[in-house]
Amino acid sequence: MKFLRTKLPITIIIILVLLGADYYYANNINRIINQFINRVQPCERPITYSIGTIDPRFNLTKEDLLNDLGTAEKIWGTPANKQLFEYSPTGYLKINFIYDYRQQSTEAMKKIGLVINDDQSSYDALKAKYNSLDTSYNTEKTKVDALVAAYNVDKSAYEKDVSYWNSHGGAPKAEYTILEQKKIDLGNQLTIINQDKESLNQMVDTINSAGIILNRLIAELKLQVNTYNTVGSSVGKTFNQGEYISNSNGTEIDIYQFDNTNQLVRVLAHEFGHAIGLNHINNPKAIMYYINEGINEKLTADDLSALKKECNIK
Repeated sequence: MKFLRTKLPITIIIILVLLGADYYYANNINRIINQFINRVQPCERPITYSIGTIDPRFNLTKEDLLNDLGTAEKIWGTPANKQLFEYSPTGYLKINFIYDYRQQSTEAMKKIGLVINDDQSSYDALKAKYNSLDTSYNTEKTKVDALVAAYNVDKSAYEKDVSYWNSHGGAPKAEYTILEQKKIDLGNQLTIINQDKESLNQMVDTINSAGIILNRLIAELKLQVNTYNTVGSSVGKTFNQGEYISNSNGTEIDIYQFDNTNQLVRVLAHEFGHAIGLNHINNPKAIMYYINEGINEKLTADDLSALKKECNIK
């Protein structure tokens, strides 16, 4: 059987290969093309973004998030007089909300009645609460340790008596009744110990949450004090509220923590700035300052200068 051999121009073959690659790798190719265009002609083509994964514990609706994203867009787009970002269900820049110890710490502070603002008074109030909780924890832990020690002594004595009577053919009725009561008492002791341990664990979670927030405030307020270690850990955890990531696996913005809508908008705007190509700015009020401590939703002169430079705006 003979096969027909078709001679195609090399140009057509290349086009067919590219079309096939685009079919299988559309997202990556679009991302690479957009990134290349943005490097050659920065800010001339909107960066398309889409909503990726949202942990339901953030209690965010898609409608509210799109409104917040729109506000964050305008922080950069209005001064530039350009559409720098555009929402698309297939946008290559994915916006994800990842719930971990950072947002958990924020929720824990709300439960004990503390609303954290990025200021000295919030730090002072939280520090006082932390010290109070730490004192209570140490007091309660001493009590629980004493209960555990007493339980172990009673349990050892009970087991010794049981072993003795088992080796002597069984306990008389009176002794058996005493052993049964001791067994019930041990069970009651253990129930109380487990309840107290659970309360201690909840206290530890609150203390650790307070310590994590305190460490964030120490960094943001540039306080010359030692950072706080979490209970059971030798080092405190880092506290990035958001992160812009661009690598071979894709481009995304991961949001970890925010206290309110205004702070969420600022975190989104900050990470959008990285998506444009901006670096951190050494101005605590700037959107592009390395931590999100300001309350303004407008660019500072430093932000605007960096934007104009990146986008070649005169």
